[in-house]
Amino acid sequence: MDSFKGLVLKEWLIGKSTLLWLLVAQVGFVIISFLVSRYWEVAGIFYMSTWVIMILQPFIMFSLIFGCLNYDGKTQLWIYNPQSAAMLLGSKLLSSVLFQVVSILFASCLVFVAFKVPTSYFQQDFQVENITELGGLLQIGGVMTAVSIVIAVLMMFLWVVYHALARIQLIKNIRWLFVSFLFIGMILLKNWVGNTKVYQKLDEIWAVPAFSGSSSFSLSKTNLEFYLEGGGNISLLTSGLDVIGLLILFLASCWLLDRKIEV
Repeated sequence: MDSFKGLVLKEWLIGKSTLLWLLVAQVGFVIISFLVSRYWEVAGIFYMSTWVIMILQPFIMFSLIFGCLNYDGKTQLWIYNPQSAAMLLGSKLLSSVLFQVVSILFASCLVFVAFKVPTSYFQQDFQVENITELGGLLQIGGVMTAVSIVIAVLMMFLWVVYHALARIQLIKNIRWLFVSFLFIGMILLKNWVGNTKVYQKLDEIWAVPAFSGSSSFSLSKTNLEFYLEGGGNISLLTSGLDVIGLLILFLASCWLLDRKIEV
C-alpha cells in the first residue's frame, strides 16, 4: 500500500503543474469570451463559451492520462520497475481521476459564477432561461467524471496494445491501423450488445432513480435556454456489467504491460 501511495504521489507531483495550467486556461477562456461578448455586444458568446468548458472535461482526462503514459514511455521506467503493472497503471488512473475531479469542480464553480453575470452587461434584450444551479452542475460533473473514466481506461488499453504490437515486426509500422480497427470494433460490439433484447431486459432489472443526463439547449441572438431533465432510471445490473467490462480492459492492459513491453 505504501508503494502505491508513493506512485500516486509521484504522479501528482508530475502532473500538478499541468493541472494548474489547465485551470488557468479555463479562466483565460472565460475572460476572453467575456471581453469578446462585451466588445461585440453579443451575450450568447460568453454564456455559450462557459458551457464549452464543461463539455470538454472528458478531453482533459484524456490528455492527463495520455501525458502520464507518454512520460513513462519515453523514459522506459516501467521496464525495470519492480512494481506490478496493476500498481503502475492504477496509480496513473487514480491520479488522473483526482485531477479530473478538481478540474470539474473548478469548472462547475466557474460556470455558476459566469451565469450570475447580468445579461444587460453585454446586451440589453438578451434573456437566459432555466439555467441549472450549482447542484445541477455538479450532477453534470458526475456524469462527465464517469465518461472520463471510461475514456481513460479505453485509451490506456489501446495505448498498451499499440506498443505491444511493436514486437511483431511485420505490422510494426502499421500497428496504428490495427488499433484503429480494434477501437471501431469495440464500439460496434458495445452498441450491438446494448441493442439486443437480452441487454434491454437486463437494463430494467434493479433500476433506481437517477439523473438522466438529458437536456435541451437553444441559443438565439436574444435568448438562451437550457433545460436539465431529471427523473431517469439507471440499472444497477447493467451498470455493474459495464464496470466489469472496464475492469477486464484494465486487467488486460496490466497483463500486457507485465510482459515488459518496450515502448
